[in-house]
Amino acid sequence: MTTQIPADLISALIRLGFSQYEAQAYCALLQRSPMNGHEVGKLSSVPPSKIYETLQRLDAKGAVLMHRSEPVRYAAVPYAEVLARLRDRFEDDLAIVNDGLSTLPAAREPGLVWSLRDSRAIITAFLTTIDSAQQTLFAAIWDEEMEPLRGAIEAASARGVDVHVAIYGKASLSGPRCYDLRECGESARNRLEGRRLSVAVADEQDAITAEFGPSANEEAVLTNNPVISLLAIEYVKADVMGRILINSMGQAAYEKALHGDVMQALLAAKTVLLPRLKSKATAAASGVKRRSRAGTSGSGTDQG
Repeated sequence: MTTQIPADLISALIRLGFSQYEAQAYCALLQRSPMNGHEVGKLSSVPPSKIYETLQRLDAKGAVLMHRSEPVRYAAVPYAEVLARLRDRFEDDLAIVNDGLSTLPAAREPGLVWSLRDSRAIITAFLTTIDSAQQTLFAAIWDEEMEPLRGAIEAASARGVDVHVAIYGKASLSGPRCYDLRECGESARNRLEGRRLSVAVADEQDAITAEFGPSANEEAVLTNNPVISLLAIEYVKADVMGRILINSMGQAAYEKALHGDVMQALLAAKTVLLPRLKSKATAAASGVKRRSRAGTSGSGTDQG
């Protein structure tokens, strides 16, 4: 009796270097061995015209054993052995690639703005920026993004970097100078319909600014442009100073200022949700404009 092979298992084998037919044939042989080519093709749904060349490639990969009888019969090499060989080969290849790439010049034209739209890539870019800090690190982080970034931020502080983190939530860090902006966060989250703006700036040069939110349209811009880096640092400082001033002036004075003509005129200017641009040529510029708009409206004086 055979088991239906999950599609995600076949996909994973393909990513490891198997072809579609090779993955199907190997899984069939793991379930029943030995078999002749016709039987393997029937069980794996590999076409008869393709099964024998597929088995030859599996033999070359060291994934099957051949018994040269008449007809030839095939058996699967235990998957633990196959995976161990794949792991060793990939680790060797990764070492070769790492050594080779490290010798290539890594110059990048300064001042360009790069756009990211994958949440995992955005978090990775945050980690890279944080890890690169040698002297200073300014960051504004929400609870939702804190866990994957916590270790890198604390490690930066431990190696002597002057770290300042505005935290929009209840999270805490060991080592960095942290600022509790949970009230600012709730105010901004409500005003911006659930969107969250996070930043990290290393050594006043490398900056990432990201918009997270309730939808899947997360986006970030990555740059070493000194003007944008300065803007991001000032965004963090403005939120922190705004919270300090509110705490110092007291709730009554804050409410009076909040409902004054100047503050109401500022808050009445709504942040516009721009449509996503399909053009690659304009995506980065659009991202910068949208981030700048969010940075201005998210400063510390509106309940944080």
